[in-house]
Amino acid sequence: MSIFSCLDDVVGISRKADLCTGTDAYVSKSGLFVDELQGMALRILNSTGGNTTLLEKMYAARENAINAFKVDVLREILKTKEPARSKFNGDIGGKTFTSKLSDADYHGLRMYSDIIGGSFTLRGVTVIIDDGNGIDLEVYTGDDDEDGASAIDHFHLTSLAGRPKFNAVTATQYSLKGNLYFLYQTIGLPYNNKLTCNCGGFRWCFNIDNPCFKASRDKWTEWAMIGGISGDTLSERDDWGTTRDARGLILHGDFGCDVLGMLCDDHSDWSSDPVDSAIAWALVYKAGSFLSAYIMDSEEVSRYTLLGVDGLTANMIYYEERYKVMIEFIAENIELNRNECLKCRSPFGYHRQSQML
Repeated sequence: MSIFSCLDDVVGISRKADLCTGTDAYVSKSGLFVDELQGMALRILNSTGGNTTLLEKMYAARENAINAFKVDVLREILKTKEPARSKFNGDIGGKTFTSKLSDADYHGLRMYSDIIGGSFTLRGVTVIIDDGNGIDLEVYTGDDDEDGASAIDHFHLTSLAGRPKFNAVTATQYSLKGNLYFLYQTIGLPYNNKLTCNCGGFRWCFNIDNPCFKASRDKWTEWAMIGGISGDTLSERDDWGTTRDARGLILHGDFGCDVLGMLCDDHSDWSSDPVDSAIAWALVYKAGSFLSAYIMDSEEVSRYTLLGVDGLTANMIYYEERYKVMIEFIAENIELNRNECLKCRSPFGYHRQSQML
């Protein structure tokens, strides 16, 4: 679920039937409506060019409030929080190899991660096999007992016998919700390119019962466990053993985490949870501020809008003050266990002070 889709109906436009006939403006997950903000008098609003124009302004105010809120709240959150993992954008697997691996019906990689909010985006695949006829790489989730009987993605990849061959693919994002299998069949044999160098104090590992996400020079090891696999019965892939051999594949892509995903989901309680409620109030206050500005800038000037300018200016100041209070409250109180993207920032800063000579 995108951050916009889970926030767009948190605040409604109006519950007044005469204003909202034939629209979804009356939908509000929080019970808050833009036109019910303190000082938002409809006698002034209605003088800005009719209900249709007013609705357009109100919808624009809500949309822009959501976009501004995402930027403002993230900036405030990052004053005391920081990414929990190093950013990764690169290759999973190396190009060097020394020998061929044993034959099997299926070869490939198994990726396991359960980082809440995490995702992997595949952007390319390098194939290293002793056959030049190419392969069909298929992506599976789980096993046959977990609705994983059918591949969720299919990529036709070219190969060069005995040499690495890079293939760009349409960028495809996968949520880190357990197992991902990248499998292929070939009439040839894969080479034994390695997933990691097993150096610098890091040792490759793959243990579902005790996940080992660790920092290393490869960086992807903080995000997922990945092992080479092979076997003959696809439905038993969950039982295939894992090794440090990449089975003739190099995955090119990046791991990331949806920090803003911690702001809302299907379980958000917009009326009772303190942080969720503050998010709703922040959105309605920011929407009110935008709407006040739109009205004052409107070309449809009337006696009511002229008389209401001072009031609208005062409203904007009040809305922005309350918006700031809500943003600060959210950043201070939002629970880090909503996802696993952030951790508390070290009070000692990023850099270790070096001794002066």
